[in-house]
Amino acid sequence: MTAEPMIARGAHYTALLDTIDRQGATKLHAREREQLLEAADVLLFGEPDSERRVRWAEVLIEDLETSKRWSVESCDQLREHLYGCAAPTG
Repeated sequence: MTAEPMIARGAHYTALLDTIDRQGATKLHAREREQLLEAADVLLFGEPDSERRVRWAEVLIEDLETSKRWSVESCDQLREHLYGCAAPTG
């Protein structure tokens, strides 16, 4: 793997953290934050159980959006940066 894709993936990870931190603890519980970061970690490092953890994160993001705790735009940013942590396929 070249450094360039890993740098881009790392940038998505950092952007995910920024998006989470901008919302603050009032909009995201500690366990929810941990859940999102665990999913990003398994994608970033290619862990074998990534599908299950990513699905949990997707459900969480859906819940944040449908409950209107987070805006549609913020949830879209979470998704973009979460998926951006994954290794390119193909």
